[in-house]
Amino acid sequence: MSPHTRSRSRLIVVLLVATLGMTGLLGYEAHQAVRSHRASAEGVLRDYAGFAAWELSRQGQQHLLDRMNHGMDAVRTAYRRGDLALARGTVGCSSRCTNGLDVRDAFHVRLSDRLASWSRTPAPEVASLVERIIDDNLRNPDDFTCPTFVITTIDDEPLAIVLQPTLDRASRASEVIGVVTTATFVAETFAKILRHDALLPPSLVQPGTNPNTRLTVRVESPADQTLFASSSAWSAYAAQAPLARAYGSLKVAVAITPEAASTLVIGGLPRDRLPLIIGLMALTTGLVIVSLVQLRREAEIGRMRSNFVSGVSHELRTPLAQIRMFTETLLLGRVRSETEGRRSLEIVAREAQRLSQLVENVLLFSRGERQRPEIHREATRLASLVGEVVESFAPLAASRHALIRTELDPTVSARVDEGALRQVLLNLLDNAVKYGPAGQVVRVGLCHDEGCARLTVEDEGPGVDPRDASRIWRPFHRLARPGTATGGAGIGLAIVKQLVELHDGHARVEAGDSGARFIVEFPGAWRETGAPAAVA
Repeated sequence: MSPHTRSRSRLIVVLLVATLGMTGLLGYEAHQAVRSHRASAEGVLRDYAGFAAWELSRQGQQHLLDRMNHGMDAVRTAYRRGDLALARGTVGCSSRCTNGLDVRDAFHVRLSDRLASWSRTPAPEVASLVERIIDDNLRNPDDFTCPTFVITTIDDEPLAIVLQPTLDRASRASEVIGVVTTATFVAETFAKILRHDALLPPSLVQPGTNPNTRLTVRVESPADQTLFASSSAWSAYAAQAPLARAYGSLKVAVAITPEAASTLVIGGLPRDRLPLIIGLMALTTGLVIVSLVQLRREAEIGRMRSNFVSGVSHELRTPLAQIRMFTETLLLGRVRSETEGRRSLEIVAREAQRLSQLVENVLLFSRGERQRPEIHREATRLASLVGEVVESFAPLAASRHALIRTELDPTVSARVDEGALRQVLLNLLDNAVKYGPAGQVVRVGLCHDEGCARLTVEDEGPGVDPRDASRIWRPFHRLARPGTATGGAGIGLAIVKQLVELHDGHARVEAGDSGARFIVEFPGAWRETGAPAAVA
């Protein structure tokens, strides 16, 4: 590879790596931007949830206070009549009202003597809890002026104990009236709020729709017992707002459904682009890898082509030098005898044959790279054709001190292109003579095997390593033999494989008795009777 080509390849590699790095950086920045955008949008949704929770807690405290006031007014009236038992049942409203309390027990406590008057004897845990609530409130008498309640559980049932003080002239509690009621009034209160009161700002509510359809509400006791849930669904965009101690220290939580993001946030929640970014990164990485592989292949092909040109030039120069030298010898009359003159002509003919074979290989390979070569099959007696090729190649084999022996079945016929078969056999013979030792015997065989004509060429060389059995058929691939230097263009076996496959045949190499055995098979063969004898 020339320095200019190497410099250009390095520049391309640097640009490809820089492109990959830039793509990775842009992908990371895009991912971070999406994450930041999503975090901002989720923060907005949580802020809306926080606003809704605050509004719900505010309205919840107001509605709970109203409900307790209505209920306790009825209880106080019953007490003044002298019969707390009248307070049992739903009190504080008419039969069509929903602001009442489902009273289980009612009681009155004079703070001077702490004696309670019950509509009926309460459970011991209720009585002790009432006393504890009164004691807790009396520690801050200035705050004990309005109704208050606590949530407790008795026999696995959530109950509420509601107390309302009676104030003296100093605005201090002098007596307490209270009831034990079910905790359903808490759920009813918050359900009513969700039906009629908007928890989100008016600008976020579509006219004519339920203002709270995008919200999910939960109300829990301090012991995490669920008192009300508008839906079993929940989301991560939630906020919590606790109620004051006078309202049972209830925990109110509001969540915004993910489906509401498109209306509450401009553009909605950004979709996760990480799979797309990873896909683009994988695609870019794949393209860069393919480009680098192609660059490497281009460099390898360039090197092989350079070696090919060098090898072809050397192969052409040798026979041309021989032809020129002996032709000049004959023209100048420098031969000393007729035998020497004939020997010179034989050398010229042999080198011309070598030159013709090399040029034919180059032309075949060149045409095969541009387009698929065409062959014309004809029914042919293969033994006679193989014998002619071997006979024509014998002088070249003799020049390299090699002997060719044949074992041909004269009955084998097949539809082949004679020129293609001749080129296949010449290349196999040239390869066998080239890689075998001096004085070797090259064996050529032809037989019929299960509908195929099998042609074999076996040498006595070092053989072919099984790891190279598939690579030797590639263009420009030549086996490196330690301590030996072989010429050639590296396309002979590639042409053999191409021409055999054009006949729908197969070419392979295996270990022979002492060297490598090359086998080519042509399908559709048959036997004929009365065939001439094989060429030996």
